[in-house]
Amino acid sequence: MPKAIRDALSLEYHLQLEALRAGAGSLTALRILLRVAMAAAMLRELGYGGQHLHASDEYERIAGDAYESGEEGRYGFDRAAFCAFAALVTDHDAQLETAPVRVIDIVARQLERPGTAQ
Repeated sequence: MPKAIRDALSLEYHLQLEALRAGAGSLTALRILLRVAMAAAMLRELGYGGQHLHASDEYERIAGDAYESGEEGRYGFDRAAFCAFAALVTDHDAQLETAPVRVIDIVARQLERPGTAQ
């Protein structure tokens, strides 16, 4: 994947994570990071990094906790949640650097199919 595209995606993911760390995250931020978790898990299954990722249901639980304890436009992560998602986003950065574009495209298409959680 071209570096400029990787950098743009990474910046978006890290900014959403930072907003959640600051307690100013949106529902969109939670959804984006859950989508990153799903993409990272799929790339791991295809052999592209992610050995240190948590199970997908753990990320769902963390995001659910943030949703339940927040209010519209003011969702946040505690330190443990932030650390879990920071490791995820960092691992996914490496996946985007090493996985071929065709593999990333396959994962993106699978995530866009109806019935895939978004």
